[in-house]
Amino acid sequence: MSSAFNSSVGHEPAVTSSTATKRAVGRQFGRAAASYDAHAVLQLSCARSLLAMAPESLPILRAADLGCATAPLSRQQQERWHEVRWLALDLAPAMLQEASQRGRTGRLFSPVCADAEALPLPDRSLGLVFSSFALQWCDPAVVIAEAGRVLAPGGHLLLAVPLRDSLRELSESWKAADRRPHVNDLPTMVQWHDALATEGLSTVTQQTLTVTQHYPDVRAIARTLKATGADHVQGGGGGLTGKRAFRTMLDAYETLRTRDGLPLTWRVLFLHASKEVL
Repeated sequence: MSSAFNSSVGHEPAVTSSTATKRAVGRQFGRAAASYDAHAVLQLSCARSLLAMAPESLPILRAADLGCATAPLSRQQQERWHEVRWLALDLAPAMLQEASQRGRTGRLFSPVCADAEALPLPDRSLGLVFSSFALQWCDPAVVIAEAGRVLAPGGHLLLAVPLRDSLRELSESWKAADRRPHVNDLPTMVQWHDALATEGLSTVTQQTLTVTQHYPDVRAIARTLKATGADHVQGGGGGLTGKRAFRTMLDAYETLRTRDGLPLTWRVLFLHASKEVL
């Protein structure tokens, strides 16, 4: 890999204001590394749909998958552009180790442990930034600024990210029990668009998708969220929960039961944007 694409050359990562939160997220996802593939059905489906939106060619044959987890899509990504050299970036070392053990990384798909809000990459060094179900943990303004910085003129951003109001059934059921945050308040579509406009990234195409999954009970929902690392709640939602509050939440959720089970809804934004050619 050339020095221009070496993570140790060309840019000093910024220090973000949410270091403690990022470390907590990294630990949470790291603990889910071994179970991620078996439970990340929605995440993988969204990643495949996002890849289908990709352009035929890139201005530079270098790309990065931000928040790649176990890199389940690495083979399809490499098949799409045979000569592109990829960086598989993730905040959790255990995810990258799992990807390596599953044979998904190598000469053309190199793992790098890094924060998407402080990419250790030179300016204008990538032809593509790809990210699916990872950047919801980030500040849209900060992470899009980083994506815009590392993209070459004519480069592409492919983003799939859950939006605010995802997991609303779980959130509303907890509100019946207590006032503590149990579901993350995710960024809105307006926030993502504002960030793109600020960085001079133009939307090529986009769509939003609402997906409702069904589960036999709340414990099955909790197991899936934990197995994919999505159970970390920013703002103090962790800790012990009283039996009465938990029972109140369960009762509230049961009022939403359908013939298919308990619903859990995601709102997902799919976005293809490009950087202006100078």
